[in-house]
Amino acid sequence: MIKKEWNNYFGTIENKYNLKLNTNYPIVIFLDGKGITKSLNHDLISETKDSFNDILEQTIKYFTFKFNCIAISGVDEVSFLIEDVKKFKNYIGAKNFKAHDIVSIFSQYFYEYFNDRYSGEPIYWHCKCSNIPKGKIKSYIKYRSLTIHELKLTYFLKRKQFKNAGKISLATKQQKSNEMADYAQIKEFEKGKLYINGNLVALDAFLNNQIVKLPETQREESNNFLNITDF
Repeated sequence: MIKKEWNNYFGTIENKYNLKLNTNYPIVIFLDGKGITKSLNHDLISETKDSFNDILEQTIKYFTFKFNCIAISGVDEVSFLIEDVKKFKNYIGAKNFKAHDIVSIFSQYFYEYFNDRYSGEPIYWHCKCSNIPKGKIKSYIKYRSLTIHELKLTYFLKRKQFKNAGKISLATKQQKSNEMADYAQIKEFEKGKLYINGNLVALDAFLNNQIVKLPETQREESNNFLNITDF
């Protein structure tokens, strides 16, 4: 009698949609806040002490230092680019280094670190991860910088009650934003903030093969008043 080999039917289905990542290639972990840009409870423009941006920066600095990696962030999103994958794998502690494991474990660490420091209502995060080819770190940063730029312009204009801000061209968004005096306060980082190993660095310089550390953001106490309008 021939013994039939047991088939883990449902385990096979689970693994079919759980991509195994390659430790020989960089990993990108992308997170963005759930429903944050439409909420009046969070000001994504303010750079005051203990603001959303302050706590997000603290969180990004912590994880980029921990993994000696790069991150680019803007508005309510951040991408971590991890080249030392073996060190990161040990931190995750997953037996099988697969996308579902990384997303579920890392997003919980990120959630805990951020919300332990943020005084507003809890922020939940969408999370995705993937490998990217070697040598494509700068290409990814350029790509993400473009999406951050448009997202930041759209968010700023909507908060200024500019109609159809999400439907106009990028050039028009830039023009209309520049016409508003207070846009100058956030223009320096309109294409995103770049972090390397716990430090804020100049984005343009990095893309031109230079590392230029930027000074710490000087943050004032908040008056807890959001001078913005929901949309």
